[in-house]
Amino acid sequence: MKDPTTSQGSQNPSLLAELSALRRRVSELEAAGGESRRMEKALRESEARHRSLVKQSSDGIYIFDPFTAQILEANDQFLKMLGYTEDEITKLTLYDIILMDRDAIRLNIDKVLREGQIVLGSRQYRRKDGTRIEIEISSTLISYGEAQVAMVNVRNVTDRKRSEEELQRQATTLHEQAELLDIAEDAIIVRDMKDRVVFWNRGAEERYGWTRQEALGKASHTLLKTQFPKPLEEIKALLLQNERWDGDLVHVRRDGSTIIVESRWGLRRDKAGNPIAIMEINNDITKRKQVEEALQKAKDELELRVAGRTEELQGANERLTMELNRRKRIEDMLRKGAEQYKNLFENSPIGIYRVSADGRIIMANPTLIRMLGYESLDALAAARSKLAGYQPSYLRKKLKKLLAKNGRVRGFEAQWKRNDGSVISVRENAKAIWNIDGTIQCYEGTVEDISERKEAEEKIQSYQKQLRSLASELSLTEERERRRIATLLHDHIGQILAVSKIKLGALLDTAKTSVFAKDLNEISGHVEQAIKYTRSLTFELSPPILYDLGLEPALEWLAEQFQAQHGGIRCTFESDQFHKPLSEEISVFLFTAVRELLVNVAKHSAAGDAKVTIRRVDNTISIHVADNGTGFNASRKDLYLDENKGFGLFSIRERLRHLGGQMEVRSQRGRGTRVLLTAPLAF
Repeated sequence: MKDPTTSQGSQNPSLLAELSALRRRVSELEAAGGESRRMEKALRESEARHRSLVKQSSDGIYIFDPFTAQILEANDQFLKMLGYTEDEITKLTLYDIILMDRDAIRLNIDKVLREGQIVLGSRQYRRKDGTRIEIEISSTLISYGEAQVAMVNVRNVTDRKRSEEELQRQATTLHEQAELLDIAEDAIIVRDMKDRVVFWNRGAEERYGWTRQEALGKASHTLLKTQFPKPLEEIKALLLQNERWDGDLVHVRRDGSTIIVESRWGLRRDKAGNPIAIMEINNDITKRKQVEEALQKAKDELELRVAGRTEELQGANERLTMELNRRKRIEDMLRKGAEQYKNLFENSPIGIYRVSADGRIIMANPTLIRMLGYESLDALAAARSKLAGYQPSYLRKKLKKLLAKNGRVRGFEAQWKRNDGSVISVRENAKAIWNIDGTIQCYEGTVEDISERKEAEEKIQSYQKQLRSLASELSLTEERERRRIATLLHDHIGQILAVSKIKLGALLDTAKTSVFAKDLNEISGHVEQAIKYTRSLTFELSPPILYDLGLEPALEWLAEQFQAQHGGIRCTFESDQFHKPLSEEISVFLFTAVRELLVNVAKHSAAGDAKVTIRRVDNTISIHVADNGTGFNASRKDLYLDENKGFGLFSIRERLRHLGGQMEVRSQRGRGTRVLLTAPLAF
């Protein structure tokens, strides 16, 4: 029997080919089913990982149906953010949690559906307890099973918004006070916690040279090239701990010059207690530092010159030192007291006011109220309908004229009457506020009490006058002692030596052939040399010619002696030959001063010629000492204390001023020096 399949296949080849193809298709379908099951498993694992990431995200995430606005799912962070459970949140729609008009919410959803792109924005959400929170969102469409849904990523920015609002509120408050702060002489800077400038008053513009627009946003310490007394990190640590810091800083101005400032820092915090800004008030103390250094140097030089001379002079120096220390203590107390402010207006160390055009007090800070001796602004306004009390009264008119002419006045000094009738010295800065029509609306200004400084300055001037008097008396005493010693040398030792020389001569005449003749000649030579030294020493201590013949012959003799001692310098003398009556004190001083000036010429000028000229000008005597040496810069402020010129110039000037005269120095480098001494004649 034959195989039916074979028989049939032989009879129908196409049926056999179809059967073979069908078997291959079954095999392919079985392979595809296995691949599909593997893909489904991988998809389930990927979805599980995705859900785990969503649950663990630090941002809130939820999914909603864009057609019904129904919330389908939310992660733990979003549930915690709004205060709902998972079951509660899925029963809500977007209209229940978003604080926005229903139509506006629908328009935003439609925009997501229509554009299919990520949508960003800020929203307000309502929590379960009814409170509101600020939210930043980003929305996008995703596949959720077989449906298309929207996934929203949310971040709570409520605290940040509050901080920004607080910073803006404080910036607004600061801006309202800026016009008052602009008229303060001190540089006032406000910077954020990254040291970027957010406020720069007019005082800072004038102090440093940069405009407000140029300084805003800049790092202040980089802009001013600040030199700190200690590392900046230590200073900021103290500021955070104590809420304030004060100290001296070195700043570089726009023109490259360097200034020293007394800097006071205050820390500003928001309502939550977070630091948001640093307020810095800088007072230029460069001149004060220079004056203190100059005073200290002058004091040291004076102490070296007069130390041990008299007990009275030492006592005066001690009193001056005590006064300087007392002033320093007063300044320290004032500075520490001024630092205790809480804000830039209410606790300012200077008085601030605003008055109407006719002088009625509109506003005054507590410092000004206390300065004038009142307990409150109402008491001040009730007692003084106008800001008057100037001593003398014409100064108020002068101030108003300057304000009307220039718009502002700085450093105006006057005296004011207090409530108890006492008088204080003040320094006032003011400016006029104008109406649109050109009339004055009001005046604003600051007032500083400078009474103690004025008193201290007057005391220092009094002590300086006493020191000049003592120095002059000391110089005169020294010259009298020189004269006494010179007289002793001339009248006693000189006479003894002269007699010894005569007797030695007689002895030599009788012993020319003696064995002692050689020794006697040597002794005679020594006595002759001793006579010459005694005469020379007598003239150096106190030349008799000054007292016997007067100042002019003495100066002429001095010029001759100077040329003889310094052969490389030709020294000439010239006089107008007019009668010049002088007191012994002035005559001795002028001779000593010219001798000291000629010594300076020999030591420092490298001159080839020097000249002394004496003339009478009206009721004064005028002496010029000139040379053609190297010269120096006579315009320098520290001229009289320059170590290269010696202490002599300073001493001459001070003693001459005490005697009613004066000294003038004219010099240029390479063109020599000319010193003019003038003193009153005696009648």
